[in-house]
Amino acid sequence: MLKRLLTLTMAILLTLGMFSGCGTAAPEETTLPAVTEPEEEAKILKILTLGSSSSVDSNHMINLVAAAEGIGDYEEVVIGTLYYSGCKLSQHVKFLRENSNVYVLYISSTATPEQPPKTMSDVTMYDALKFDYWDVIMLQASGNEHMTDDAFTNGDIQTIRNYVEEHRLNPLAVYGWHAIGVSSTDPDLIAMYPYTPNGYETTASKYNYDRNLMLTERTDRLARYIMTDPSYVYVVPSCTAVENAITSYIGQKGIKRDYTHLTDVGRLIASYVWYCKLFGVEQLQEIKVDVIPKAFLKSAIDKTQDKVLTEGEKAVILEAVNNTLKEPLKITPSQYTVDPGQ
Repeated sequence: MLKRLLTLTMAILLTLGMFSGCGTAAPEETTLPAVTEPEEEAKILKILTLGSSSSVDSNHMINLVAAAEGIGDYEEVVIGTLYYSGCKLSQHVKFLRENSNVYVLYISSTATPEQPPKTMSDVTMYDALKFDYWDVIMLQASGNEHMTDDAFTNGDIQTIRNYVEEHRLNPLAVYGWHAIGVSSTDPDLIAMYPYTPNGYETTASKYNYDRNLMLTERTDRLARYIMTDPSYVYVVPSCTAVENAITSYIGQKGIKRDYTHLTDVGRLIASYVWYCKLFGVEQLQEIKVDVIPKAFLKSAIDKTQDKVLTEGEKAVILEAVNNTLKEPLKITPSQYTVDPGQ
């Protein structure tokens, strides 16, 4: 019943032009169709992240990964990402209080594993919470917030959680935390970011441009405020896997497309961490995604053809993710300082 409802919902939205690459303006009153409580026998896992471009990067290929690796007893996994560029916790609070329709909602599903997320523009946080019967609500800090105590103690997180609990459809929904990474220090990558030097200065200057210090500050807050809080059922340290992979022969330029965003390989690594944490995978045996379909590609120079992963890339992905599952708060240097596939 729920699958039919979801299919109908998507069809309605597509017909209205609400899911498109550029998006169309929505009326003041939400036009999202009502979602009814799912039947007990339906086994569909639904995850919504309240985030930024970091969560868009990390969530981008979850459906592709999950379809390849398996989803256990579930019939389907639906992934939602509520996006506003660089959105900090304080901005989420401002937007929910004003009921601002500033977000883009990304939706993907394992039912269509070779299709990247569809988007709907001009939505509010309220719209996103009412869009579906979410099982997991993922939070994250953005920018340099996750390296400061204030972000975790000033009440913004609790304000967001209170709003979620007031408006979510699923009263049994649990929380998770997405731990994002820190800025790259490669001068070429810094120069590629459209908001530099100001964006980079804001994030890195207070840490004397010391990336290791930024990593330590981030890890300290994650350990202190998130890992010790049992209300976060899922903690996804995609940042650690990204940093692990950067120590390989692939390097910063192969994992980051500018000083803050991920390449296609970086996105796949992050999506694998999400998959493992959501499905309780302790160690991967292999990387079953062999090809990134061209529709998913963001950083590739040639986006007209699928990207076939090399054996070296697959080895680095497997190592980076497995080391993260073992040591989520520790950067583990890669053994692949040269391409093992050559």
